[in-house]
Amino acid sequence: MRNLFVIICSVLLFVSCKETKNSRALGDENAGKTLIGWYYYNLGEEKYDDLKQYLDQDFFKTTTEAEFYAKLKERQTELGHIVKAVFREGDMTEENKKEKIKEFEFEYDVQYEKTAAVEKFHLIKRGDEFKIAKIDF
Repeated sequence: MRNLFVIICSVLLFVSCKETKNSRALGDENAGKTLIGWYYYNLGEEKYDDLKQYLDQDFFKTTTEAEFYAKLKERQTELGHIVKAVFREGDMTEENKKEKIKEFEFEYDVQYEKTAAVEKFHLIKRGDEFKIAKIDF
């Protein structure tokens, strides 16, 4: 009887740990979608100065701030305003448990006034804070 009780408790513990892990993964995905949603909202409203709060501290190591905003304005002139952005897929690409850093890739199908495009976001989670690390247009 005692062995049966130990087995049942072990199974319940295993199932609850697995559900917690799935719940965290879903929470990370939802947080990433929310962050990118705010990015597209501010981009659509042409609030370029507000976009900086969604970008990681290392974002401007590969490009300057002026070049990035110029590219956004150029794309808006070329493609038109954003009509809608639809989540295509997202996944965690890397995890560093020691430094509590997770990296994600999210793809969006973006419909502009003149054409459609696929945009890929590289997100980074440092502790509990999500930021955009890189955007592939």
